[in-house]
Amino acid sequence: MNLTQKLPRWFYLALAFPLLFINAWFILLLFNYLQPVPSILLTASLIAFLLEYPIVFLEQRGVPRGFAITGVILLALVFLGFLVFVLSPLVFQQLIEFVNRLPAWIEEGRKQLDTLDEQTVLQYLPMDLSDLTAQISSQLSRTLKSLTAEIIDLTLNTINSALNLIVTVVLTILLVLNGEKLWDGLISWLPREWGNQIQLIIQQSFRGYYSGQAILALILSIALSFAFLIFKIPFWLLFGFGIGSLSLIPFGGTFAVLVISTLLSLHNVFLGLKVLAIALIIGQINENVIAPRLIGGITGLNPALVIVSLLTGVKVAGVLGLLLAVPTASLVKKIADNIRGLEEIEQSSSVEKAESF
Repeated sequence: MNLTQKLPRWFYLALAFPLLFINAWFILLLFNYLQPVPSILLTASLIAFLLEYPIVFLEQRGVPRGFAITGVILLALVFLGFLVFVLSPLVFQQLIEFVNRLPAWIEEGRKQLDTLDEQTVLQYLPMDLSDLTAQISSQLSRTLKSLTAEIIDLTLNTINSALNLIVTVVLTILLVLNGEKLWDGLISWLPREWGNQIQLIIQQSFRGYYSGQAILALILSIALSFAFLIFKIPFWLLFGFGIGSLSLIPFGGTFAVLVISTLLSLHNVFLGLKVLAIALIIGQINENVIAPRLIGGITGLNPALVIVSLLTGVKVAGVLGLLLAVPTASLVKKIADNIRGLEEIEQSSSVEKAESF
């Protein structure tokens, strides 16, 4: 007993890490083998988390849970029908047109850079801008064609997998109706002193995070789409909802704004700057005025850890991993902090007992 107490903490961590790594590897193999069942289950669980937010909101205002669930599900089905049958065809049409115009825009940008190369001041630079611009435009063209082709293929695959969509919708409704019992059953396997804490941490890390992020993304998508329409930005619906959708991922909205404004600058520099200014103004209002009221500091993660978790998530589960990476990392951090806090309390209590004797 005295020997085990003298062992340092890193020794236990060194023993536990290989076991955790092997277990995670087996879970990943099982996750890939059972596809698309895990993706459907995670997607349905994520949507159920989002739907629970308005249900709880209505319950707090005196609406019976049965009526709240019915109203929220019907509203969600109407919204899903609007997305599938009205909004998605319009966005997809603009995406096809954007892909067709993109090569011409890249060629215009290359010509503008060639014109800069002919200026007197730039002729004294120790580099050939014409070769550099040709390489950049060629690489950019190949990258964007590959990216747009993957987006179109993903959209077509989503449309073709109507059965998976139906299963996801049905499973989401079942989780909304009976998810609390299922969740309580899973929590009951944990020690009683851990169950309530983990349940609270998961609600903070997942439900609060996704509810806030979904509302922020929806507000940003609508605001940018209307602003782009008012200022006569081409492909206003595609760009507005594209930036809003990518804002679900940390730094995704900023990356989308930079890419879109750069592509538009190839066609018209003033147009690209106008898109950048509009997106920055609306984005700052959304992040500094609305976001603190919705999500605040839920994740509590260092930005470097956010980037590492995003890279790990996309490596493990692709797009779904991007969506789950940040709240999962926040969950792990909060559980680790709780464990460390309990250890510190136990150590301090043991020291006090020793001093009392």
